[in-house]
Amino acid sequence: MALENVNFVTLDDIKRLINELPLEEKEKLLAEEIRELPTESKSKIFGLAESGLTVVTGSFVSLNSEIAVNIQNSGGFDPEKVFQALTEFRKAKKEKD
Repeated sequence: MALENVNFVTLDDIKRLINELPLEEKEKLLAEEIRELPTESKSKIFGLAESGLTVVTGSFVSLNSEIAVNIQNSGGFDPEKVFQALTEFRKAKKEKD
């Protein structure tokens, strides 16, 4: 079997094809690919790995302009602890003022 009919795609070929996409398609493709990466890889891509910042995944629920609750992707979510923490926060804030 001869290799003369085999074509190879290089990284430069892939970059060129991606760069030739319309902006909307390019954004969609990159968003899909980034979404599939582990959190550590995302941190490296966005320059956060060396920033000292912590990347937290999950959902943020804003209770008001001062308080947001982060519900991480775990099965151990306890809403009672959220309300307890909120009560303690309010109490400490009242005592401070």
